[in-house]
Amino acid sequence: MSQTKRKKDTLRTWVFQDFPSNNTQGKEDLVRFIRLSMRDGKLTKAYQNVEKAFFSMKSDPKWPRGENSEPMSTLDFFERVVDLASPLVSLRPVVVKGTVYQVPGPINREKSRGLGLRWLLEGARRNSFNKCAFKEGLSRELFDVYSKTGYAYTKRLEVHKLAEENRPFSHFRWWYRTKGSKK
Repeated sequence: MSQTKRKKDTLRTWVFQDFPSNNTQGKEDLVRFIRLSMRDGKLTKAYQNVEKAFFSMKSDPKWPRGENSEPMSTLDFFERVVDLASPLVSLRPVVVKGTVYQVPGPINREKSRGLGLRWLLEGARRNSFNKCAFKEGLSRELFDVYSKTGYAYTKRLEVHKLAEENRPFSHFRWWYRTKGSKK
């Protein structure tokens, strides 16, 4: 596709053309991830980095197999990685009688996936800091999370562990809705 045509299209049309799949949730997550990875308003550069990372990952022999021993599609792989990185609970600080408690509570799907995407991006930046290009760090982080060892996956496990430890304070969950005001 010519560069002049690319500038007229939106990011959503780029993703829907270059990553063919019936997986619409994966496409929406990929669009959101590309926008999060953008620096200084350079959307084309962010898109190219993500595209090159997926291209190099697809040619890697570690690329997972899907059904019928065919290579897994890029968007199915990405959605699986985002699912593994997304937390199911969150902790909120609640002040009760001058004491701050970390109260675990459920988290909605959009916020959960947003946290997972941000943690994936943070892990990719940690992997690529002064060592290699961002696209290589991104591909390394995505493979690590898929194999349940990456930064984003360990961060998710830490949040779940803290939520389990603070489970006795879950009866304060109603408190943050009222902001602790007494009436």
